[in-house]
Amino acid sequence: MKKLSILFSLFVLLTAFTCENEALDSDLINQEIENNDNNNNNSSLIGSWVLVDMNADIIAESSFQGIEFSSQFSVEISDSDYVLVFEASDYTVSGDYELIVSSTFQNETTTYTDSYTNVEGLGTYSTSGNIMTVDGSFIEFDFDGMPMEVDQGEQSVEYSLSADGQTLTFNQDEVQTTNEGGAMSTTDISSTSVWQKLD
Repeated sequence: MKKLSILFSLFVLLTAFTCENEALDSDLINQEIENNDNNNNNSSLIGSWVLVDMNADIIAESSFQGIEFSSQFSVEISDSDYVLVFEASDYTVSGDYELIVSSTFQNETTTYTDSYTNVEGLGTYSTSGNIMTVDGSFIEFDFDGMPMEVDQGEQSVEYSLSADGQTLTFNQDEVQTTNEGGAMSTTDISSTSVWQKLD
């Protein structure tokens, strides 16, 4: 039962990062985005962006057949050579990264490092103001040697660019609640990812 709960919690964690369903830090929005809520011009995003920082804190609570589970995760990038390339309406991701994951389940904390090499992915995106709609996933990982990829279809994402257009930031503070087949789950996600423009 413990592995099932950890697997479920990791699935929730993966969903958080693959969907990139993140909220906006309004202090970093460039003037182009601030002045036009219906901006569909992706030109400021086109190019290559390297992942320089990512961290997340996730609290997952679930109940199934009267049994309650609570898990906490803390994830951060410890090393990254991972590149996100935006074109006019498509994107690709490729490279390597290391994650430091700290998980707590039933008051037992485990910390480990996972390395991912030769990761590749692709998808489509569009923007309207500071909202990005993404169809695909940005990050993948595996659990107990099983590759895990989640493609949740179109997801809305809030993003910001630094004033000089060289730093792209995604922030997320979200609570997700699901109730399927008698299993109720609530996930509280707080995360940030920062990407630096390469060209």
